Amino acid sequence: MNARRAVSLLVSATATAAALWAYGFQPHGSHPVAAFVPIQDGKTIDFSDGSPAVRDSAADRAALDAAVKEIDAASKDVSFPADPPPKK
Repeated sequence: MNARRAVSLLVSATATAAALWAYGFQPHGSHPVAAFVPIQDGKTIDFSDGSPAVRDSAADRAALDAAVKEIDAASKDVSFPADPPPKK
């Protein structure tokens, strides 16, 4: 085996070992597992305390209504033209 090939093999083996070591020794449990919360129409999901909680307050409904009105106003003049028919 020539020296250049041996050095390439050594460098790639070292990089692979470093990547596997970094992957194997990362802290477990540092990222909380997201709990499944079904989406409910007209309600919000609050993650402020670290876990999901479905909220349905008057302030949340007012914020949702205002956001829907803002989205509707911003998109009322948006249109996408149809593609021209393919030529034969």
